[in-house]
Amino acid sequence: FDRNCNETMLKDVNKEYEQASIKTKQRPNQGIIETLTSLRERSLRYIDEYAYQNFDRILPLNGNQPTLAKFRIQDNDIPHIFEALKTATIITHLDLRYNRITDEGAGFIADYLTNDQYVLVLNLQGNDIHRKGAQNLSNALKVNTTLISLSLADNSIGKGGGMAFAETLQINITLEHLNLANCDLEMDSLIALLTILRYNPSLKSIDLSRPIPQYQHSNWMDDIAIHIAHMLEKNNVLQELHVQKFEIRDPGFMWICEKMQHNQTLLFLDLSCNRITRDSAVYLASMLEKCGLLRLNLAFNRLENEGAGHLATALLQSNSKLRSLDIRSNNIKGDGLCSIADAVKFNSALTELFIWGNVFEERACLAIENLLTIHRFEPEHVDVTPYRVDARTYLAESPNTLDKYAYWKQVEPFLRIQPAVDRISLTERT
Repeated sequence: FDRNCNETMLKDVNKEYEQASIKTKQRPNQGIIETLTSLRERSLRYIDEYAYQNFDRILPLNGNQPTLAKFRIQDNDIPHIFEALKTATIITHLDLRYNRITDEGAGFIADYLTNDQYVLVLNLQGNDIHRKGAQNLSNALKVNTTLISLSLADNSIGKGGGMAFAETLQINITLEHLNLANCDLEMDSLIALLTILRYNPSLKSIDLSRPIPQYQHSNWMDDIAIHIAHMLEKNNVLQELHVQKFEIRDPGFMWICEKMQHNQTLLFLDLSCNRITRDSAVYLASMLEKCGLLRLNLAFNRLENEGAGHLATALLQSNSKLRSLDIRSNNIKGDGLCSIADAVKFNSALTELFIWGNVFEERACLAIENLLTIHRFEPEHVDVTPYRVDARTYLAESPNTLDKYAYWKQVEPFLRIQPAVDRISLTERT
């Protein structure tokens, strides 16, 4: 990492942004200037190079940082930011979360992406983008061959926006990570996206969590779960799938477990906050035995003791691949937690276990304490820690690695381990 190079780059971005604002007779956003200045000061005195290994590639203009909290980026700031980026050819990660960007600003971003050959990661989470803005962005991705990660989470793009991205995914073969969580997606757009994903050749992770529940359709939850199951059976590229708050019930989960037996590429399946109960947990053993999952999130369902028993059997007899298991808040009591604790003693593959929010009877507390005593798990890889009061053992929630800094993180976790990117334009590479 070249500190002098980074300082010069940030100074150039600041200068170009101010000049672009002056040309249009618009007062520069003071928050952007303060942010770039503080970044430059930090780059001069930072010590931990490992923590900032991507520091020279990120332009963090997320509105939830102190310098932008009162001056959040608006639509008229966008053209000036991208004008400044033309000189900052090292920047590949652009963080514009939690600002006040609307469809108009999304249109400016789409125009830039149409001709851009540098930006790899764009985060627009938590803005005010709706159907028209999403359609403009999706149209830009039909011709953009550089962007590999896009987050539109927490924007109300609705059915029209979802359908637009389904159409784009039939054309774009370079996008690898797409986040459409909490985007007011409806049944039609979800089915379209899941159908296209059966054969999409590039997408490695997608988050479709929290669509709009349509309770007037009696079988809505099961229908969507069947589409998820068929997609997982056909897709051989996707590695990470988030479908939280899909109202998935036992019949739908049974379909997913059955079709997952044919999938060897999915590594992370997030089914938290659904309606999965103990009745369908019996299908976990056959699924975990045959699929390639490394991480399974079943938090905030209703597995209870019987479901935990089925899961323990799966861990004990069937699965040697699963690395991380999240079963928080499943109303699991003493018997269920003890069966899980006994199973992981003989399953050496599992390295992370998250159980907070269940019913911690003392025998369960003692079983978990024993696991930590024998160093079965690293302390940061479990979300509880034992303590004693009046000769009785209890469990308290403890700091852990689960979704660490989810609100503040500048890039997705997978980007933290990527090698530095050579920002030579695609035309120059060829």
